[in-house]
Amino acid sequence: MGAAGALATCLPVKLDSGGWQTAFFVRVFGPECEKDRIILANAALPLPLGFEADVLELDSAAVVLLRLEAHTVPEDPLAAEILLTPGAVPGHFESLKLLSSQESLTWFFGDDDFRLLHAQTHALSDGQRQGFAELLQDGTAHDALVRCTRRYDAKAALAQIASHYEIRSSRRGAPPPPLAHRR
Repeated sequence: MGAAGALATCLPVKLDSGGWQTAFFVRVFGPECEKDRIILANAALPLPLGFEADVLELDSAAVVLLRLEAHTVPEDPLAAEILLTPGAVPGHFESLKLLSSQESLTWFFGDDDFRLLHAQTHALSDGQRQGFAELLQDGTAHDALVRCTRRYDAKAALAQIASHYEIRSSRRGAPPPPLAHRR
């Protein structure tokens, strides 16, 4: 998933403000992201940031997809995606749970060597927190149904998603294989 020069993850962290919260971490590397790194390193004001979320309900498990965008270059935003399996990885479940209740979201951007280029925090609205709660609820409800059929396999679900990325990056311009999803 790093073919575009950015990798991202989200983790529960304890920042200076005291309590636990989930933060986004984006590693920006490679020649295709040189402009992004320069802009991030020199940003004096907060950058426009955005994210979209979806639950992919696969036969073997639910995968929550978070697509992050930093509008560093207006016509070509820096984008990265995070895949979470809330039914298999406790940290993924906890990250979504925290996102559904925390007041703000902190983003950290690092370079090839994980040196901090830029960080910023923005408030989460009630609607955004509710959206994260629904993602968690939908993903875990789907996983509960799949577990009843004894077909639960989060690794297989992630492999299916990963093959989608491999095909997409190896055949630019060709339509990606369809994935069943809800939102």
